[in-house]
Amino acid sequence: MKKKVLILTLNDYIIYQPTILNLYDHLLPHFDVTVVSFKPAAGNKTKDETRNVIYLKTNFFLRQFFQKTDFICSKIFKGVKKIFPKAEYHYTYYNKYLPYLLRRHVKKHPVEDALIIVTDFPALFSVQDLYESVHFLSLEIENNSNPIHQKVDRSKVRSVFIQSEERYNYLFPGLKIPTFYIQNAPVFSNDNIRNFERKDFIWSGAMDRRLAIFDCLDFFDAYPQYKLVMKGAAERKVLNGINKHYIHLIKEARIRIDREYLPASAFLDFLSHFRYGFAFYSWELISQSFNYATAPSGKLFMNLAAGVPVIACDIPGFKLVKDFNAGVLISDYKPETIHAAMLQIEEHYELYSQGCYKAAEYFSFDKRVATYIDFLLKEASTSSDT
Repeated sequence: MKKKVLILTLNDYIIYQPTILNLYDHLLPHFDVTVVSFKPAAGNKTKDETRNVIYLKTNFFLRQFFQKTDFICSKIFKGVKKIFPKAEYHYTYYNKYLPYLLRRHVKKHPVEDALIIVTDFPALFSVQDLYESVHFLSLEIENNSNPIHQKVDRSKVRSVFIQSEERYNYLFPGLKIPTFYIQNAPVFSNDNIRNFERKDFIWSGAMDRRLAIFDCLDFFDAYPQYKLVMKGAAERKVLNGINKHYIHLIKEARIRIDREYLPASAFLDFLSHFRYGFAFYSWELISQSFNYATAPSGKLFMNLAAGVPVIACDIPGFKLVKDFNAGVLISDYKPETIHAAMLQIEEHYELYSQGCYKAAEYFSFDKRVATYIDFLLKEASTSSDT
């Protein structure tokens, strides 16, 4: 009988968490795997029906209350920060309400003799006293000012799955815990290399103001000879903003919004038809968030695996773009800056596209996760012996 593995996450968009889905798939030949997540409540409400996922439900009225309160308080704190720069607001919905529901479920439905993998600190803090040890999976990092960082019992963490040494040292300073550096990257194979005709720009992933989507659209407003497809989830307020300020681009077929969900394999094929990609965060978000400044994004690695050179913001997390010659890093989002980066890529397009494939092969999930799975198998063997 296979050892049980329970992956606990607060995310309510599991289909857009390729790290968790890839980990599930690679664990499945060796373990009986279950993911505990939350029912999608915003954007694309598609569930993953192919994997063993338990979707917890939130109370509609409480969700609305906490999210609206968080929105109002976050706006207030923007003004407060101008007077007190260190002041921060920590979202109640994500840091307290969802962890409460996760903890309640775990207590009501205990899983005996399982390896527990917990995603991110709010979830870890909520369940740490229920288990003797857990394995930690890091996706999103709250700033150290979040009180949860001080409250987490790091002594119970048996292993850490994270993107970089810099991020590990931020969460576990001075501690020596078995650590595995694995990126949010798809599995790469030579079958990913396509010879399709490539044209136009692709925005892959969430359409979000914090990801500088409107700065990106300003480029297409300024340069009418180029076209963009936006592929991913979007909240209603973002779509409203696009329809209000960029409706002429839609009417002129210069930008197109495609919100249909595609699994990873089909998504790579889809991306391979495009010539340039984007990987942006708003500069405000970068300056305020260690998480966004240091983590390569999943959409970046999907572009790389499809051989699509990227124009990306110049941050530590995207240094690999320069290292592998897989695109161009920029320090502002002015239309002329984006245009110059595009021309730089176009001048040596094949070189940049090959750099993408090299990076994708180097960070391929299956290669990086193999030692982690070996570690968990040893852990499972040890716990069974005891």
